[in-house]
Amino acid sequence: MSSRINTILILGAAGGIGEATARRFHSLGKQVIVTGREQDRKRLEQIVNELEGLEYRIALDGILRHFPKLDTVFVNAGIQNHYDIFQNPPPNLAQEAIQELTTNLVAPILVAQAFAAHLLSLAKQGIKTNIFLTSSSLAYFPVPFYPTYCPSKAGVASFCKILRWQLEATGVKGMSVVEVAPPYVDTPLNAHHREQTDALQGGPEKAVQPMPLDEYIDKFFDLLENTKQDGSINDEIGVGFGGQGQKVWKQGYESLLRGSGMTD
Repeated sequence: MSSRINTILILGAAGGIGEATARRFHSLGKQVIVTGREQDRKRLEQIVNELEGLEYRIALDGILRHFPKLDTVFVNAGIQNHYDIFQNPPPNLAQEAIQELTTNLVAPILVAQAFAAHLLSLAKQGIKTNIFLTSSSLAYFPVPFYPTYCPSKAGVASFCKILRWQLEATGVKGMSVVEVAPPYVDTPLNAHHREQTDALQGGPEKAVQPMPLDEYIDKFFDLLENTKQDGSINDEIGVGFGGQGQKVWKQGYESLLRGSGMTD
């Protein structure tokens, strides 16, 4: 892994998995650039002050001008809303759903488009490049609590596969498209509605409990080191339920697609 990643841009790094991932890459001696929303500026500044050499941006404009050797992009930003369409739907449901789909699905597609040509160009020059897109175990195991979050992450999982197949069609080696599928991790993502989802599962004693963040990061980086025979990063990195969902898809649906001639 170390030989493939030198300069990495991590989107959505003001907290949770994104921040923890940025900190780990920084500890490994990588050049790390982090991003967040305007309201995250103070938090990003705090992280930068703690970690010497780490840089932050609010907008993506100018990233490639300042970091022309950027070889890895990690899209991790996401939001999660809890609501019931039939019982007590929120009055601003349309706004919430659009925002959630935009952040979780539209934004990763646009980011991939923004950096695809650059990463492909470096790969043609023999420089190993990577794009990581974060889906979720809920892309494969939807639950009734999150009627927009689950399909948005299923869309990311699907987009990863399509992007990888399109990359294969170019014939260019040395670039990887990696789908990262975390399980339920203890982060602020669902902090504002965790009590509600626990209650729907019969209370905190019966509810599925999140994986500690440090444990997830350790497992993710262990899997990151488990490369293919040629040293390239695996197509999927899934921890816990995320990995199980990816495995079932590959064993079933991918084999059906390839058998039908839909993909090579």
